[in-house]
Amino acid sequence: MKMKLTSCVGALCLAGLITVPTLSFAASSNAENKEVQRELTSLEKEVKHLESELSADKQNHAKVRQESNLSYHGRGEVRQHHVQTNVTANDQSTEAQAPAPVAQAPVAQAPETRPLLTRTDVIKMAEQERQYLPFDLDVPGQAFVSTGPYVGVPVQYAGSYLIVNSPSVNTDLQLLKIRRSIHKQLLAMGGELFKEPYHSHLLLSGLVESQAGYFDPGGSPSRTFIDVTNVSLDAFFIGPSDWLQGFVELNYDNLPPSAANLYTVSNSRVFVNKAFVTIGDLLKSPVYGTFGQFYVPFGTYSSVMVSDTLPKLLGRTKARAIQLGLNIPGDNAPYGAIYIFRGDSHAASVSKVNNGGVNIGYKFKYGSVNGNVGGGIIADLADSGGMQVGTGFNAFEQLHHRVPAYNLRGILNLGEHINAIAEYVAAKTSFNVNDMSFNGSGARPWAFDSQLAYSFVILENKPSAIGVGYDVSHQALALGLPLERYFIVFNTSLWRNTLQSLELRHDRNYPASDTGNGPVGADTTPGACNSIVCTATGKGDNAVTAQFDYYF
Repeated sequence: MKMKLTSCVGALCLAGLITVPTLSFAASSNAENKEVQRELTSLEKEVKHLESELSADKQNHAKVRQESNLSYHGRGEVRQHHVQTNVTANDQSTEAQAPAPVAQAPVAQAPETRPLLTRTDVIKMAEQERQYLPFDLDVPGQAFVSTGPYVGVPVQYAGSYLIVNSPSVNTDLQLLKIRRSIHKQLLAMGGELFKEPYHSHLLLSGLVESQAGYFDPGGSPSRTFIDVTNVSLDAFFIGPSDWLQGFVELNYDNLPPSAANLYTVSNSRVFVNKAFVTIGDLLKSPVYGTFGQFYVPFGTYSSVMVSDTLPKLLGRTKARAIQLGLNIPGDNAPYGAIYIFRGDSHAASVSKVNNGGVNIGYKFKYGSVNGNVGGGIIADLADSGGMQVGTGFNAFEQLHHRVPAYNLRGILNLGEHINAIAEYVAAKTSFNVNDMSFNGSGARPWAFDSQLAYSFVILENKPSAIGVGYDVSHQALALGLPLERYFIVFNTSLWRNTLQSLELRHDRNYPASDTGNGPVGADTTPGACNSIVCTATGKGDNAVTAQFDYYF
């Protein structure tokens, strides 16, 4: 506005300077000279009036800017919008009250003078917009669809700098915590909280992961590879109710189409990995419920490694289940969940809802020491991913009896740099010898993982970590697991929303004297130990893997 007024004043003055000599030479009477004088006087009055308006406008903007800076220093257009909408909570639209403070544009932009909107004006405008558009004034985003952080949370910090790979267990609870953080953010901003039925968002995020490496299997030729190992697109549905949210995760398959067709890129099919609905609001109640397809909370399988841990390969279970959870707020508090689902394996003549489990734990923080310990049980280990893929169980689901299993785990963070992880998964009883055997008897598999990591910063501000790990399994030959696994890894994040990893791994396989098999009579599955007795090689495998993750 200042620039417009200045230009106007200059133009008027210049017009006066040009008009005076022209009229003087052309005038032929005193009457015409008097007329010119009257016009000049009128112009001078207009100029003075414009100058006084400009001075008043400057004072008004200075006052508004001072009040706005004291109220809130906004970051970005979304927060500025919320400040303008909500900091006028005490404004009653009366002329006696001071104008409501509004967030200022960057200094480089010249402010524009316009009538300041009151709270009532903004509400009326929002209601008019909602009559025609699915428009939402709350964060995240101002529209139904927006982008945000990777909601699957595959990168998290244990301590201040350690990067830990999440195994996708307890995703529903992670999303509830994200939504609680959004609520708290709005409260800190003084913003309008979520109001039905207008609050509804679709938050999109995802992952692209590539690997390159070298693999030397004992007794077989070595090989190298470059692959896109993971592509994920996640959709987090928030609302419209404060108690309702949903999640869908789409993945792609990087395996060859079949054993007969090894043209890998001709596959790349997209499939639904997870899809569930959660009812809960951690700001109002610690109890929540989830139903759909997800990884049930049997174990957590947290790791700093690129390769999967042996407990994860043995026990992680994905199902179409119903779950009831409890998460007590605070640094020192218990948590837990119970769940049921219809497993693919069954001991009865027909399959029915016959599987489920319980998960309990305790999170704690005492000074610079914090952590999480817990355990759980599941009614039948045969429904785990390690059992169902590549063992023959998926082709011959009726077992002689079910095999329960239990899980023990713990994460301990000492200060900001030292982190320890341990997890144990074991079958409670032995399998029937015709379902899964080891050295001629019913197998009773278990697996243990232990890791120690140290986190630090490189290149001034890049979070990094180096970790070492040792895994061991027992009577798991039929599952294709090694007897022991040693690994060392270096993780860093050179760019925001990325993770770079380099891992060295050595596997020691079961001795050649050991034998095992999966379900007798099952159809032949590539890599499975079914009716044909499998023997171990007794040799070791070595692998070097470089991985790059980009999250969006």
